[in-house]
Amino acid sequence: MSYTNSTRAHTLVVLTLASLLASGPADAIAQGAPGAQRDRFGGVMPRVGQPSDSFKVAKIGSRWVFVTPEGNAFLMLGVFSVDVGGSIDDLKDTHANRIVVKYGSKPKWAEYAVKRLKVWGFNTLAEYATEYVLPTTSQYGHVNAEKMPYVTMIRPAYYGLTNQWNAAPGPVKDLIAGTDPAVYAGWRGNGTPDVFDPNFEIYATAMAGGSSPDAAKSPWLIGIATDDADNIVGFGPGPELPAPRIHPHIAWLVLATNFQQSNNDRLRVKYTDTKVYAKYAFRDFLKAKYDSIAGLNAAWGARYTSWDSDGGWPSGKGFLDESGRSSWVGKDYDRLTRATPGVRADLDAFLYEFAKRYFSATAGASRKKMPGKLVFGPATFNGWGGLTRKEILRAAGESVDVLQAAVTPQLLELTTRYAGDIPIVTWTGVGANPDSSLWRYPNPEGWPKTQQERAKLYNATLSRDFNITTPAGVKHVVGTKFWAWIDSWGEKSNWGLVSFLDNAYDGKEAVRARGEDQWGFPVGGEERDYGDFLTTVRQTNLELMRQLTDDLARSSTAPRRPERR
Repeated sequence: MSYTNSTRAHTLVVLTLASLLASGPADAIAQGAPGAQRDRFGGVMPRVGQPSDSFKVAKIGSRWVFVTPEGNAFLMLGVFSVDVGGSIDDLKDTHANRIVVKYGSKPKWAEYAVKRLKVWGFNTLAEYATEYVLPTTSQYGHVNAEKMPYVTMIRPAYYGLTNQWNAAPGPVKDLIAGTDPAVYAGWRGNGTPDVFDPNFEIYATAMAGGSSPDAAKSPWLIGIATDDADNIVGFGPGPELPAPRIHPHIAWLVLATNFQQSNNDRLRVKYTDTKVYAKYAFRDFLKAKYDSIAGLNAAWGARYTSWDSDGGWPSGKGFLDESGRSSWVGKDYDRLTRATPGVRADLDAFLYEFAKRYFSATAGASRKKMPGKLVFGPATFNGWGGLTRKEILRAAGESVDVLQAAVTPQLLELTTRYAGDIPIVTWTGVGANPDSSLWRYPNPEGWPKTQQERAKLYNATLSRDFNITTPAGVKHVVGTKFWAWIDSWGEKSNWGLVSFLDNAYDGKEAVRARGEDQWGFPVGGEERDYGDFLTTVRQTNLELMRQLTDDLARSSTAPRRPERR
């Protein structure tokens, strides 16, 4: 999947290398440390919980942690999208073809991909991993011999819009598709699902079962992420903090969208049920509050003639005909500066109801189909260096076990103020195009120029996130997920741990000279010698595990919050 224009692609860019390296603790981590004693899942001593059949989360003293099925603390160090690349690159072949030549088969590649991740200090297969690398039975009947804990994802906000695999009676409508382009001029590349549509919950429930027959009972499955926030326009940053991009207010989209849709040309789908349920839900929410349309008009400074349609969308006079043209609503769909105070208050209130419905459907589906597994919020809130709206964070905190969000000291304080006392997984990603297989292409603004600088940024970011503390003295960050396994040809960006030739950016494999790795597989053959990213990554990962062990030893007599799930 391409992440051009994504929230993920810009979260770290706003944090300069200089500012992170000035934060202090990173220097100690860069020296490296021997790995702590670990259980088979990657958990470290001392034991912090009772053995069970699933991962859990617990608060030990002032630090949140994952708890492995063996009862030991676990700091998630994951990697997104552990899969092969299928694009023909500058060397006129694909990564997918090369790994078959190198390893003999994709299953054998998968086994050694996990071995390599372990060598580099990672311990989790994050979302978008191919089933071949997972420790549970794939739809192809394959089970990876090299096991590693993993997180899966259901993505109803994306696949539900086209009813992929016919998992529901019909597709879920996109609220953005129903807005008037003359009024809403925002991003239309992704959608905002009508979560009140019955098909949404049906689809989420069907997907939560997964394709692996033994995943629900596997101790290796940490949990289920409900979606990718990139696929839900409106779950990104609101206006509370400065950000280079502000997402539209979802309740404004609900208010302005057509109350019926018969088709979606962009997605090439048609609807037998044309009702846009979210708009009717908003209407009913307001009817319960104001009773009469006159009451609503008084509160909003509006002039609606009916709770229903009077003349038709987008220019009629009824509530259902609202398209964002009304002066009391205004076309400022992201900041709501032109809406009357009554409109703003009710849009914020319904935004919480919308988010609550979303999490009720997705988290409920996940717990129904995967009982005992942790529920993760979408990856990832707080995009573009901004803050997801407080109403969404509040609803998420009430429903999920683990929040996924980008953090800085300010972001963490505000996120936990709204979402509550909850563990958080961050994401980490940055590249250095000039010192990679994508040296031909421009380096994104703010990125390092060498693998060594990239490594320092990884080091500084993880050190900061691991040690970041709220004013209440709580350390909420329980891990991070690195984007991604391989460089991105679609974005022309050096996101990867490995190059398109499957060489690790460790200063030894991704070079011109040919050789062999520690298992005897061929490496090298690059156009240039690229720098060493992974030595520092490994040292950082191992040192964080050592720090976790030390923290837990100091907290061994501290009060513990009961384990969740």
